[in-house]
Amino acid sequence: MANPYTKHRIRKITRRFGLHPLRSDTVASFYRENAIIQVQTEMGIYAMKPFFRNTLLRTSTVHQMKKTAAYIELMMNSGFSYMPKWLTTHSGKLWTLHHGRPFYMTEWINGRNLETNEDFEELGRALAMLHTTSSGLRVTKGPFTNQQIELWKIQDRLFRKRMATAIQTHERNRKWYKTYGKYCKRLTSRAWAYLSSPEIKDLLKKEEHRPALIHNDITSPNVIISESGQLFIIDWDRVKVGSIYVDLAKALMNTTQFNPGFILALLKGYEERRPLNETERKLISSLYGLPREAWHATRYPHQSRSREMLNILEKTWHPRLKAMDLLDTWTKSIPKENEHEDVHEVVNEVTG
Repeated sequence: MANPYTKHRIRKITRRFGLHPLRSDTVASFYRENAIIQVQTEMGIYAMKPFFRNTLLRTSTVHQMKKTAAYIELMMNSGFSYMPKWLTTHSGKLWTLHHGRPFYMTEWINGRNLETNEDFEELGRALAMLHTTSSGLRVTKGPFTNQQIELWKIQDRLFRKRMATAIQTHERNRKWYKTYGKYCKRLTSRAWAYLSSPEIKDLLKKEEHRPALIHNDITSPNVIISESGQLFIIDWDRVKVGSIYVDLAKALMNTTQFNPGFILALLKGYEERRPLNETERKLISSLYGLPREAWHATRYPHQSRSREMLNILEKTWHPRLKAMDLLDTWTKSIPKENEHEDVHEVVNEVTG
């Protein structure tokens, strides 16, 4: 596919942000070939990013960009320090429109991936700071977690139908379904039972009146430890008001690689800024156990990426179960009297 970002186009956009490009290169992401344009200027290196509409929403691309920019401005005004600096255009906006496509620019962060317990503790602190950045939000009422749970229940039902069909036919994923499908059903059945308990229902009812910002896509590639040692979260295209519990559970699944030390370090850092009660812990543990990768992979069974995802799920199955056991133990431990218990002691207790 040809690169749609010509030098002329890049120059025209960057000049709106007060920069003069010397050189530019496109960088691919997991989902998009030309996801980011790295722009070198006399002032430094910057990331120019085209903004793409979330197709699950019915609003326009420009409307979504405006909402994202409003949330970013709120975080900037609240002193949120875990995202790259956003540039403003000559007119003072955080984005610009070119050929019908919104673009924004941030500083470019060079650094490394998450590697140590200390890194994950800092990620936990960053998430907690984000989740408590709500002053200035418009009054937003909604079943944030319940809404996501209902969508996941639909995916689970579709997964079970596809699995029943695949087992009866000679579909390419039949063996995987027969081996792991029943375990996925058990995991989801257990989660739905937890999530229907009275204490969880009461918690989610209270959540309706507590709007909070979430990143909505915390993955390992979206977290960078800079050369100066500062943690940055990048790719804020999907920031929104939503479920902090879903955001935290997905961050645990998408970054910690089922490593007990990393899991507990992230949670420790999070609770330094936003303590979680036992019911909240049970909710996060239940959401963590959902086999979302299996649901996504079996949606398009004939794609090579789907087969790769199922292979990864198969290879990580036992570490995944151990991580779930770890979180089960975490839900029942250290509410108050032991809240400063050392991470390593809990790891040793669970892993033996």
